[in-house]
Amino acid sequence: MIYWLVNTMLCFLYKKEYKRYINCKNIKGVQEGKLKEILMKNMNSLYGKKYNFSEIKNYEEYKNKVPLTIYEDYLKYIEQIKRGKKHILTMEDVKLLELTSGSMTASKLIPYTEGLKKEFQAGIKPWIYSLYISYPEIKKGKSYWSVTPVTTEKKYTSGNVPIGFEEDSEYFGKIEKYLMNIIFAYPKDIKLERDIEVFYWKTALKLLKTENLTLISVWNPSFLLLLLQYIKENREKLLKKISIKRRKKIEKFLFEDNYSKIWKNLKVISCWGDGNAIHYMEDIKKIFKKVLIQPKGILATEGFLSFPIGDKEGSRISYYSHFFEFIERETGDIKLASQLIAGKNYEVVLTTSGGLYRYCIGDIITVISVKNGHPIIRFSGRKGAVSDLFGEKISEEFAGTIYKKLEAQYFMLTPEKDRYRLYLKSSYEISNKKIDEMFRKNFHYDYCRKLGQLKEIEIFRLTGEPEKEYIEYCLKNGQRLGNIKLKILSQKNGWENVYTGYLQKEEK
Repeated sequence: MIYWLVNTMLCFLYKKEYKRYINCKNIKGVQEGKLKEILMKNMNSLYGKKYNFSEIKNYEEYKNKVPLTIYEDYLKYIEQIKRGKKHILTMEDVKLLELTSGSMTASKLIPYTEGLKKEFQAGIKPWIYSLYISYPEIKKGKSYWSVTPVTTEKKYTSGNVPIGFEEDSEYFGKIEKYLMNIIFAYPKDIKLERDIEVFYWKTALKLLKTENLTLISVWNPSFLLLLLQYIKENREKLLKKISIKRRKKIEKFLFEDNYSKIWKNLKVISCWGDGNAIHYMEDIKKIFKKVLIQPKGILATEGFLSFPIGDKEGSRISYYSHFFEFIERETGDIKLASQLIAGKNYEVVLTTSGGLYRYCIGDIITVISVKNGHPIIRFSGRKGAVSDLFGEKISEEFAGTIYKKLEAQYFMLTPEKDRYRLYLKSSYEISNKKIDEMFRKNFHYDYCRKLGQLKEIEIFRLTGEPEKEYIEYCLKNGQRLGNIKLKILSQKNGWENVYTGYLQKEEK
């Protein structure tokens, strides 16, 4: 009863945001209002004065006076923020600097303000409300939401600006955080756990003890698979720590790997379902055959882009979060949210209350359809994910086609000094030569091989748990669990120090 009451209270808190979104008939007007609000708030900032925000009256003037930007354009401003300077990109104080999701060197830091936090909430609230009213049985039980362990010391800049969130629940308000502590199925203070093995142990034990689990929300589906794998490998030890009553109910199912019976009330699993995550989401569907697997919308460190809201496929743009522009991939024309066309691909451009203006985020979306003026979109990939040692220009999309053909459990391509290395986990053998032939279907790669600039690709056979090793590596380098995305193509090397395995010998 207590879970139903708390979940109902959360729905009450989020109903207004949901109604505002679902009843939106004028996307153009909402977006114009959002742009005006951001420019007015920040016209006296250093950046606002440089581009005369106070004189901009409409979108056309904004487009003409303010340039498209990438992260490097903000480096000098962020350096000032790091030193404690105020009113640089925004008039609001910077609460913290957050690591970008794709950063392995902690070099990209995104400013977070109270305004940006509210913009995230403008997307989170209608999504959660929609989830609860669409699947009301969720309200009868507990939920597991992904938690990021604090595996590194809290860092601060020279100007005493914090780097990174203290916890994932920072996305929510104070009242919601209090209520969620009642219905969340994770151990107290788990976010403070520095030992990753202890983190898995405590989380797995808590989940097994939770009988009335109705919702699981994780970002990358691979993380849930890792948790289930951990439970399988440690089930005998875990069972000893569970009450006799609960143990009798789940022991048989635990040794049968029948997780649907362990959590018989589980109704929904929410996780990423696009890009590289598709492979892992399909594995989850096989394990939880009767549970609805809801693909999440598009979320980046820089902004909240979209969320699912009753559509079988894709997600809807979070109009009340930020101001959006979209660069059409075929023509380079810039469109607004109200101008998107079904079947077209676009690069996303954000203007946020965190101080990013006409920021090319690098995410590519495809418009699946347009329903009553609302574009339904899905994530298609990243722009510019290309490795180029000698002119071969290997893209993430091309590497992905080979990944699909191999049907491998794990796949990551990396550039070395004079060749490529494929970190591969597969149930069957394949030679270096055969893989190289597949890559030589790419004209530029084949040309570099003929010239002798590139040597034959080499395979690093993975024998451990690469998903787990990758996630732990990212956590140790300061990334949040919710921001970690597995890569098909990495432009960095040295992964032999992260993954367990060996170099496959070349055929003679």
